[in-house]
Amino acid sequence: MTMYGYVSGYYGDKTIKDPDLERRVMVLLGSGIPRANCFADRFSYNNQERYELHKFLANVAKEGDILFVPELTDLYSNVRELCCLMHDVERTGIVIKSSDMDLSDDSTASNWIIASQLARLDYAHYLHSKCLVKASKKVKFQSKLNTGGRNKRVITPLYRRTYEYLQSHTYNETQDKFHLSKSTIYRIKKQIDHKAVAY
Repeated sequence: MTMYGYVSGYYGDKTIKDPDLERRVMVLLGSGIPRANCFADRFSYNNQERYELHKFLANVAKEGDILFVPELTDLYSNVRELCCLMHDVERTGIVIKSSDMDLSDDSTASNWIIASQLARLDYAHYLHSKCLVKASKKVKFQSKLNTGGRNKRVITPLYRRTYEYLQSHTYNETQDKFHLSKSTIYRIKKQIDHKAVAY
């Protein structure tokens, strides 16, 4: 059983400041954990990834090891990260200690149990919502396509009247009478003429 420490936050970033980070670092250094066993992730506005934490959980952590954090929020920022953290705790068998509670794979801390259940439920809801949004975007995109309705290449009665009117009038006069664009009138004429030649 080995004791490790971890802290994360924004440091030296021009956009986002974290005045609490220095205090949490001092708590970590004052915990008696050797500096060689301490890990820290420095966030920036463009990068909030916890590389050192992932490295620790993947390569260093062994069953029974203790990871001390000044605050639990050092370990995750959102529901997705909390879910991943819970899986890592269950997989590695490590114990997480913080100033407010101790968490492990067999912890009876009610807050941890409630948080894990809520996080998984919320993450499932998030995935479902994402799926609904994706489906909605797909339907919206498909509705813009020329499918499911009248194909614009079909010669309608209006197009036939337009063509007949065009035989004795100019394109501008036909456009004004039927309120169709010139390109549509050109297409109608070309399409009907082509059919006449084909037959």
